[in-house]
Amino acid sequence: MSKQRSQPKHLRDDLVSVDAEALNQAATMPPAEVIYASAWDVEVASVEPAPEPVAKGTPRAAIAREVLTSEYLATLIEKLRDQSSLPELVTAQLFQHLIETYQQKVELVVQEQGIDAIDTSLPHFKVVTNRKQGTKRLELGFDSDKIRDYLKNSLSEFFTHTGIWQEFAKAVGANLVVWALADLEATTSAQAVPPEAKLSQAIRKRLQAINSSFLIERSEVLGQIHCQDIAKKIIEGFNLANCSLQDMEKLLGLKQRPPSSTKTNLDLDPIAVLPTSIPIASSIRAQLRPDLWQQSDDQTAVFHYRSRANPHNYIEHYITNPGDIEMLPWEAAEQIINKFGFDTVKLQLIFAARTMEEDEPWKSAFTLKATDIIQLLGWDKNHNTSLSEKRNAVASTAYALSCLLVKSVWIEGHGRRKVDASTPIGRMWDVLIDLHGQFDWVTGKIDRPEEVYITVSPGLWTKHFLNRAGSRAKEALHQFGYLARDILKIDPYHNELALRLAIQLTLDARIRVRNQHPYDYRVGSLLEEVLAKTEIDRALQDKHKARDLKNRWNNALNLLMSLGWQIEFDPETYPDWLRPGTNAPKPDDWRKLRVIDRLLQAKLTIKPPHPIPALLSKIKEPKKPKSLDATPLNELTGEQVRQARHHQGWTRKELGGFLNLTADYIGKLERGDRAITPELESKLRKLLLLSS
Repeated sequence: MSKQRSQPKHLRDDLVSVDAEALNQAATMPPAEVIYASAWDVEVASVEPAPEPVAKGTPRAAIAREVLTSEYLATLIEKLRDQSSLPELVTAQLFQHLIETYQQKVELVVQEQGIDAIDTSLPHFKVVTNRKQGTKRLELGFDSDKIRDYLKNSLSEFFTHTGIWQEFAKAVGANLVVWALADLEATTSAQAVPPEAKLSQAIRKRLQAINSSFLIERSEVLGQIHCQDIAKKIIEGFNLANCSLQDMEKLLGLKQRPPSSTKTNLDLDPIAVLPTSIPIASSIRAQLRPDLWQQSDDQTAVFHYRSRANPHNYIEHYITNPGDIEMLPWEAAEQIINKFGFDTVKLQLIFAARTMEEDEPWKSAFTLKATDIIQLLGWDKNHNTSLSEKRNAVASTAYALSCLLVKSVWIEGHGRRKVDASTPIGRMWDVLIDLHGQFDWVTGKIDRPEEVYITVSPGLWTKHFLNRAGSRAKEALHQFGYLARDILKIDPYHNELALRLAIQLTLDARIRVRNQHPYDYRVGSLLEEVLAKTEIDRALQDKHKARDLKNRWNNALNLLMSLGWQIEFDPETYPDWLRPGTNAPKPDDWRKLRVIDRLLQAKLTIKPPHPIPALLSKIKEPKKPKSLDATPLNELTGEQVRQARHHQGWTRKELGGFLNLTADYIGKLERGDRAITPELESKLRKLLLLSS
């Protein structure tokens, strides 16, 4: 609905224009003529005979303006909103017109493109097939009550935003003022009519004495007369001639939620399998380091990631619109790059962990609910933001990820086992964002979604870097590590450095697993990986910046240790007095070297939470033949699971059903392709009656 964005001002201009002149007209007309004084200019109808006024030239316009105060109108609006049938009357008009227009558009699409062009999965469509004649016919069956309720709810917000209730109250109020004046003149002699100074007060008393039934009776007459004109103006604002079927379905609330079978359970294990291949690492760096993006010769934005070991291996990232593959120019791309950050990185980690559940992710797609993502990120504990706003934040984050492209030229393996892992330019993630909720006619969007469904198709890079055939051939393409789920809940606003370190260390753990000392780091080298060089340089030049960086580092280590990360300090380079939370005295010669210089040269060992180091050690060591006798009783193996499952007489699908896992995942557990986490082991032992 390309023109719907300009709708609010257009509708507001046409629908709400009761001004002083119109109010003056309403006040000076007798009740027989005054039904609804506004710029809608609808021919008025007679309600009751008008008595002749006793006093000529009564200043009715001035009295109406004085009586209809903002306080009185606010009270009147509340009564009308609660009791007036105006929304129902307008709803009936809209329903009839919109349904007729939708049916016409469906017929036109079927005539021009055939039934296959229609999304017949929507509940109001029914395809009737005549096999003998080889024909198909499309029938429409609407849930009228549901559609009317949807339209009425939309009108509720629309009336408030466009000020229709305000103007309707003014018109009703003006009518009541004229009625009160006429009633006063009819029941009072000319000599007893109050003077002009007290006339307004007398009118107020009359209005206060009006009962609700009389008020609603007056408003109902006005509503009956003008509901068609209100509906007409609203329809004109929709520009239905240019609306697609999908636009019409949004207006009518016809779009259904995705089938439950397409939604994915997002209950990640405390230790989840995570792809750590080069495109994942490079794209995370591209999101956390916007300062490293460059403007290329053709004015597009590009992020370079080149292998230190082999300069011929490189990754490049670009920015595009979600709907096409054409790279955006620098100015437009920069707006997307500015959306990158910790939220996009966390969401990508969730996408990546979920991708590892698929046998062939380049052929697969999965659908996640924003509400599940909110809980996984720990956003549900933030009560300063509404749930619908959090869902919108997830949708916005997913949108930014959908704009990220990847191009890789990477050679894996050695000697004859070299594998060219180059890929054409493609998306990191193909993302479809589907918002469900009340459509807002003012903004042309679903501003407060009741749910957001995010369907993700991993990009074709996964075919080159997550290929299981390559893994079995020991060509090192199927690269994966483990994600400690708790890092997703680290608050970047209060613990930014801790989150940067956790992400970097998570990726490093798999990449460095074959090193002699995979978890040993120098503080300076680690900080250079997660912070901009200028930030470290400022700390070296300014003692206050140096103190701030040291405090941030210490706070980050304390948080990681509280989340189960194992940290050991090198006694020679990282003395007790330099460590976080220490009360150890400083030696006499501690001033020989600046504290910041000592810190950057200090060495330490940082291991991910248990059992990640043990799981990674299995990648490092060659697989040994499985032997139940050689396996400690306290470690559950895949072979034990398989035998116990057979003993129970269950299929993989049946066991998976008890655990909310797929049959394929159970197979991976039994083959040893997936680690059995402590939480899953406990469930398996209970189900399969295995002793610990």
